[in-house]
Amino acid sequence: MIGIILAMAAAVYALRLSGFLLADASLPRGSEQALQFVPVATLTALIVASLAGRPDESAPRLLAVAVAAIAARRSGMAWLCILCGMAAYWLLRRL
Repeated sequence: MIGIILAMAAAVYALRLSGFLLADASLPRGSEQALQFVPVATLTALIVASLAGRPDESAPRLLAVAVAAIAARRSGMAWLCILCGMAAYWLLRRL
């Protein structure tokens, strides 16, 4: 078990170190375009995973996602989307 943990730690360290060492290296144009979608895909995966929570909280979660989506669409700011979604979820859970 310790060996697996140490191997994973070494792999993560090597990955981070390679990022520092290859910071000036250029990527092919297709790779750079594909990497632009990583933040959006990550946020989408987190949202979808959070919707599959407890069944009794599905309504507040869906309404909070709707509020967050409206905030994101109108403002275009990720922090406002997160803030509005979390506030709506916390308020709807208390009802």
